[in-house]
Amino acid sequence: MMLTDPVHINFHCPPVDPLGKDFVIGKLRFLPDHVDLSWRMKGNVFTGGKSEMTTIDLPYGEIEHVELVKKWWQIRKLIFRVSDPRLLGDIPVADMGKLEMEIDDRSHEEAEKLSSLIDFKRSIFLLDAQEERLKAMREE
Repeated sequence: MMLTDPVHINFHCPPVDPLGKDFVIGKLRFLPDHVDLSWRMKGNVFTGGKSEMTTIDLPYGEIEHVELVKKWWQIRKLIFRVSDPRLLGDIPVADMGKLEMEIDDRSHEEAEKLSSLIDFKRSIFLLDAQEERLKAMREE
């Protein structure tokens, strides 16, 4: 696998209340230049049917932290944190820019590729930001 190949992860965020009112399902797509976070509320007794799919475009520079949580030697959960909490503000289970996602069984193999991809993309972003600062200093 090349580090520039897109990674697709299907997830769900279990509700925080016992009645299951805020159950979020979605898909993370790690594309070459940004991350697409597509999500919607799962239909239940309170909301009726399924809600509309919403997509958030996140540049790699906004991703602050990605943690893969393993249980019994298999990745079960993805903790995703962005630097600006307003980006995830519409998602009911997001807490101050932090989103805990349980990875669906069909995405376990893709999740294994994720840590090297994020490290690669973050290093490219940091290198570009450093080059811009150096260029600005030379022009002064």
